[in-house]
Amino acid sequence: MQRLDAPRLLSLGRRAGVLLGLIASACALWLHAWLVGRGWLRSDPVGSLDRQRRFTRRYVAAAMRFRGGLIKLGQVASLRVDVMPEAITDELARLQDRVEPHAFAEIRAQVESELGAPLEARFAHFEAAPLASASLGQVHRARTLDGRDTAVKVLYPGIERSVAVDLAMTKLALWLFNWIAIADMLQVYRELRDSLLGEMDYIREAHAGEEIASNLARDPEIAARVRVPRIYWDLTTRRVLAMEFLEGVKINDPGAVAALGAQELVLWISRAFLHMMFRDGFFHCDPHPGNLLLIDGERIGIIDFGMHRRIAPEVLAAVRKNVLASVRRDPDLYAASLVEAGMVGQGDVEAVKELAKLAFDPAYYNLTPQEMMEIDFGEYFRLMRGHLKRIRSFRLPDGLVMWSRAISLLYGLLVELAPGVRPLDVLGPFVVEFLQGGPPAPVNFSVSAASKTV
Repeated sequence: MQRLDAPRLLSLGRRAGVLLGLIASACALWLHAWLVGRGWLRSDPVGSLDRQRRFTRRYVAAAMRFRGGLIKLGQVASLRVDVMPEAITDELARLQDRVEPHAFAEIRAQVESELGAPLEARFAHFEAAPLASASLGQVHRARTLDGRDTAVKVLYPGIERSVAVDLAMTKLALWLFNWIAIADMLQVYRELRDSLLGEMDYIREAHAGEEIASNLARDPEIAARVRVPRIYWDLTTRRVLAMEFLEGVKINDPGAVAALGAQELVLWISRAFLHMMFRDGFFHCDPHPGNLLLIDGERIGIIDFGMHRRIAPEVLAAVRKNVLASVRRDPDLYAASLVEAGMVGQGDVEAVKELAKLAFDPAYYNLTPQEMMEIDFGEYFRLMRGHLKRIRSFRLPDGLVMWSRAISLLYGLLVELAPGVRPLDVLGPFVVEFLQGGPPAPVNFSVSAASKTV
């Protein structure tokens, strides 16, 4: 078996040097903003935005060059609109976790090292070309000696060392800014760290997939329509994950939409994810088309459980109340739910109510995608950020950033599959069912032509 080709110390040193340069640039950005705020430099909003964008593009370029944890860190950081300037989060949101695959020789060596045997002793066939490659690992199709069709996810050799450097530099940066930020930046670091380390532990991912499958099986209707791949534990380690290969097409494939219909796709995907998020408090964080398949023209497969989160029961109860407040458009209940979740203090209740009133403004509420295209969201987010700055006690409990990510991706999927449908017409009945414990409510689509959308 081959010796693993881990990153050399010189390469790690270059990586750390580039990241230290980015930290110095971030400090210069803050210093410039501080001097402007003090009136010692002339205000130049356009120039300030340009500097923020140029800094973030440097980070994106470094992330695409060095890969590893930098892409994942940037993606998670883009969700923290409460602590990051808009110009920065907008640029980070463009990071794509799709990279050139590693050489098959590296992958073979990693699998053989982890399983303790030559590849041929464990697999009858192992495809050299990957099905997918991302920043931390890649997936190959294989067949076991006893004939099981398998998807094998392999962590890149030496990636832990690269990620250790990325996390050390991230911790340094957030520690430097912690004393000037409203939010607890070290709590942000812990969230980033846990997310990244969790995605590199395939034992943890395998257990997450099995727990989600068990939770969804409690609803017989979901169990009949949704598939989660079985884990093959005899071929799974912390760096190699072997699971049942699900044969299917991406959920947004025109053939998938034509086979089942946009309404059915949206309904069953929504029902499965809302079950995870509202009933179980343990959920898949990444419901994008690459992780959802149509199998046999009638069942939906959910794959890739690396990004998952658990929300504490007391926080989940407050989230339920918060979503119910949003459905009812009740600012008082909305504010009370955030206090209950520990997200804001009593002193900021009135500011939260004003924020809720803005969010519930009919000009922005429950719009179709076509209507959204006519809205000036730059003005909307400017107003939202202004209200958020007034909420001095704001903090996010563990899991809620990823909970928001999952909701956003679910919404985006709905928009893609059924663009003429109002979001709450689909999500609302299931949200109310999950919050109140009643039977499934009938869904009344606003646009019957949605099922014809491809």
